[in-house]
Amino acid sequence: MKPAAHSGPRSTFTLVPEIADLLAKQAPQTLLVAAGGVGDGRALAAALMLGADGVLVGTRFMATAESAAPRGFQEAIIAADGDATIKTTTVDIARNHRWPTDEFVARVLRTRFVAAWHGREGQLTEAPTLAIQSSDYWDAFYAGDAENTGVLMGEVAGVIRSVESAGRVIDDMIGQAERLLTDGPRRIVD
Repeated sequence: MKPAAHSGPRSTFTLVPEIADLLAKQAPQTLLVAAGGVGDGRALAAALMLGADGVLVGTRFMATAESAAPRGFQEAIIAADGDATIKTTTVDIARNHRWPTDEFVARVLRTRFVAAWHGREGQLTEAPTLAIQSSDYWDAFYAGDAENTGVLMGEVAGVIRSVESAGRVIDDMIGQAERLLTDGPRRIVD
């Protein structure tokens, strides 16, 4: 299996059952945590039905009252839909994060910064350009200026419509998943 971390090439819907089957045979005591697209109880219920023991929630928790994400990033997440994201290396280049393989590509909001450099990564890596762009990137980042920096986020932004407390997000997610998992058999029969 190829790596799925940092927005890898595999989708949650197919990867989780494959790993669940593998773990059941080779390491049944190992817990499987699904990630990618988990923002509400529907996704939690789906991940559990696919064989996960739990979920990792990323983008949804960025848009919570307790998040350290700048308000501008939270507003950008709420305004976005799943089509507002792109897989690119531009943000990692600007942040000077180097991965051991080219397979690790971040999913980010399609911002002015990303649009300017996606497809021009070679130019971005040139030392003088990178020095200027990295400085501008971090200035915008700390200012909460989502358009002129990179916002690492997933397609799940399409289901996020408000900033809530983390506790409320968890309670709502679990409650919705419980209802769906309880009512699921009736949905199939009806």
